[in-house]
Amino acid sequence: MQLLTINAAAQIIGVAAMMRPIVVFALLSFSLTQSAQAHLADESSLRVKIEPHRLEIRLTFNLFTLTRFMKIDSDGDTKISLAELTAAETGIVDYLNKHVLIQINQQIAALGAEARFAWLWPNASKTAPMTEPDYAARNVDVIFIHEIKDRLVESFWIEFGIFEQTGPMQTIRGIFEQEGQVTEMPFSAREPDFLYATGYADDPFVQKAEEDRAQSPRGQRWWMVRAMVLIALLVLGRRTVLAARARKAVTRRRRARR
Repeated sequence: MQLLTINAAAQIIGVAAMMRPIVVFALLSFSLTQSAQAHLADESSLRVKIEPHRLEIRLTFNLFTLTRFMKIDSDGDTKISLAELTAAETGIVDYLNKHVLIQINQQIAALGAEARFAWLWPNASKTAPMTEPDYAARNVDVIFIHEIKDRLVESFWIEFGIFEQTGPMQTIRGIFEQEGQVTEMPFSAREPDFLYATGYADDPFVQKAEEDRAQSPRGQRWWMVRAMVLIALLVLGRRTVLAARARKAVTRRRRARR
């Protein structure tokens, strides 16, 4: 009986030794999965397209991050429907205007009240209500457009004040595109802001284009004036010719009567 007990104990120890790598692997896989999901949930992005008189500011957040900005799940069922996401757009824009500060040409500006939203997953319009495990993989673009017609875009400054809500692990990958050139700049709780200088003010080609642009309206106005004068002369000439013909016709009729 004692021999059986020893054998049984030995078998148990052997099975445990065999199972140990499997258990360790399972725990490691679970840990890595959780870490990857957490890392993905803490990533956002900024993409700024810069032109001489135009800025496109594209902010990309996943649903997990957006739920830290404001309450989106209005009915509290731990799911987010497209109707709830659409209804939250105004609140999201308001939050971003308060917590993402910008300056254009060293002048305080705002992202703006008008923004375009884009849902970045397949068949988004047919998506069923999304559960919490889906939040990290569902990204949303929030796009703001600035048209600066009276001057060149010489500099653009942006500061993120979202880290109190998102936590210090949040990172934002910043990309600035200008004339085919790309500048990458990461943002974090320790480095929340960045000033981008366009160099347009010192670019001779841009300055020449600006001079042509400034002269173009005057040239167009003078062309329109000349065209109107020419039309008036043509109309006046046509009336003079018709009047002369009418006088000749009257004279002929009088002569015929005599």
